[in-house]
Amino acid sequence: MELNLLLCSQFTAEQDPAAGFEDQLEQVRLVRDAGFGAVFASQHYLAHPFQYLHPLPVLARIVPELGSMRMGTAISLLALPSPVDLAEQVATLDIISGGRMTLGVGLGYRDVEFAAFGLGAEGRLRRFLDNLDLVRRLLSQERVTFEAEHARLDDVPIALRPVQRPHPPVWMAGHTDAAIRRAARRGLPWVAAAAHVDEGYLAHQVQVYRDACRENGHEDLDLPLLQELYVAPTEERALEVVRRSLAVKYRAYQAWGQDSVLPESQSFDREFEELRQGRFLIGDPRQVADRINRLVATASPSHLMLRMQWPGMTREETLASMELFAEQVIPLLATDITGPTSGPR
Repeated sequence: MELNLLLCSQFTAEQDPAAGFEDQLEQVRLVRDAGFGAVFASQHYLAHPFQYLHPLPVLARIVPELGSMRMGTAISLLALPSPVDLAEQVATLDIISGGRMTLGVGLGYRDVEFAAFGLGAEGRLRRFLDNLDLVRRLLSQERVTFEAEHARLDDVPIALRPVQRPHPPVWMAGHTDAAIRRAARRGLPWVAAAAHVDEGYLAHQVQVYRDACRENGHEDLDLPLLQELYVAPTEERALEVVRRSLAVKYRAYQAWGQDSVLPESQSFDREFEELRQGRFLIGDPRQVADRINRLVATASPSHLMLRMQWPGMTREETLASMELFAEQVIPLLATDITGPTSGPR
C-alpha cells in the first residue's frame, strides 16, 4: 500500500490563504521525507464558507518539492471545464513533473457549480462521460474527431502530448453503486471516499466495486481510499484539536448536499461524536494504526490518501500530527508501505 497526502486547500474566511499555502509546501516536504508516494489536491468552485485553492496551479507549484513523489487531482470536476483546456493543462503538468501526474475525476453534486457553468440538472452525466472520453483521446491520440453539444473536433491534429503513454492514469470517484460500477466497467480505479461513509457501508461499496471489476474483466485495478486523519499523544488531545474544524467542514458538506446521494443511514446530520465513529482516523498512535489495519483488512486499498488538516487548524497542530504519524503510526502498520513509483499506477 502506498501512502498519499491529500492537501487541504480549504481555508476559513479568517485565515490568510497565502500563509496557509506556505504551510502546505512544508507538509509536502515532510511527507516526501517520510516516504509517501504522492500528493493530491481537490477541487470545488464557489466553495463558501471556504477559500478553496484551484488544484492545477497548486500542483504546478509543488513540483519542485516532490522529490520522487507523484501528484494528482482527487478530484477534478470533469463535467464543468472545457475538456480541451483540461487535457492541455494535464498534459502540461505531466511534462512539468516528468511524467508523474494522475488525473482523478468525478461528476460533482453541487447545483451552484453546475449553474455557474451553464449546466442544468439534465445532461450532467452525459457531459461528464463525453468529457472523460474526449480528455483521454486528446491525451493519447495523434488526431481527434469528436462531436457533442459542447465540443466539436473534426480530425484535429494533436501536438501537445504528455510524458506518460498512452496518457496519465485516470481515477474515478463516485458515491453511488451506479457510479462505482461505472468506474469498473471503464477499467478505471475507483476513489473510495471512506471518510464519508461508515465502516459497514464502505465494505458494501468495496464489494460492489470488486464484483463489477470481476464481471468486466478488470480484477487488477488499483483501489485508492481517501480518509481523514489526525493523531496526537492521546485521543483526548486529538479530539480537542479537530472537533471544531471537522464539525465545520462536514456541516458545510451537508449544506452542499454531499451526502444527498447516499442512504439516510450515511447522513452527515448528526453530532460530531456520532459522526466520527467508524469514519475518521482520530486518536493516539495505536488507535490510528489499529483503524488503518482494519481498513486494509476490509478494503485492501492500493493507496491510502490521507487528509491531515482541516479548515481552521493551525500550522503547529497540523505538523505535530503529521510528524507523530510518520514516527509512531507507520511502524505499527501491518501492511508493507511502498515508496514513490515512477510509472503509471
